[in-house]
Amino acid sequence: MAGADAGTRERLADAVQRRHGNAALQRILAPGSALPVQRWAVRLPRGTVDCDRVVSYMNAHSPYRADSGWARTNVSFAWGGDPSFSAADGAITATVANPTVTKTVSVDMPSWAPTNAAMAAGWSAMTGDLRAHEARHEAIGNDWETELRSRLSALSVTPAHRTTAAFIAAVRAEWNAWIAEHQAAQTAIDPFTAVLDCSGGGPDAAAARLAGDLGAAGED
Repeated sequence: MAGADAGTRERLADAVQRRHGNAALQRILAPGSALPVQRWAVRLPRGTVDCDRVVSYMNAHSPYRADSGWARTNVSFAWGGDPSFSAADGAITATVANPTVTKTVSVDMPSWAPTNAAMAAGWSAMTGDLRAHEARHEAIGNDWETELRSRLSALSVTPAHRTTAAFIAAVRAEWNAWIAEHQAAQTAIDPFTAVLDCSGGGPDAAAARLAGDLGAAGED
């Protein structure tokens, strides 16, 4: 795919995804350490020239219309570590020895390869804006990875019993509260609206909202 033009790359990516799935697509597009970007296919005719038609389709078919818009970045975390118990004045406390934080990130973007020049230019600009927004979600995840590791390293809990199960339950209660904070930070920058301009840069730009009218829809 490396030597192909943008439209050909999109068509090949869609074909690989439909037949072999996202994992196979990523082995081709992002070998090594690049962040996987999944793609959900836009099933409109490639010759479509009407911005309103594209926007209406996306508003109706985006798998993420209920919350983030037309793309989504999922960031999740898991913790690990061993209990280190101590007792003083009859009270049991525990810290997390050898603490670890593991982050998992996935990005899902719309995929389409319009043939009309103005639409192709507008689509490329719009998806570029979308990808930049998803990168903000990735940055929030990076910041929280550091924050979670710091909090976990400093954590001291009071488990109900001197057992691993009680230790895990106590740490998990704190962890879940931290994860809720992280999710609030992610949610705060959504839904995101980009603009699809099919005018080819002319003065009468037919600009359309990417995410649609969430209020009218009830959900994004």
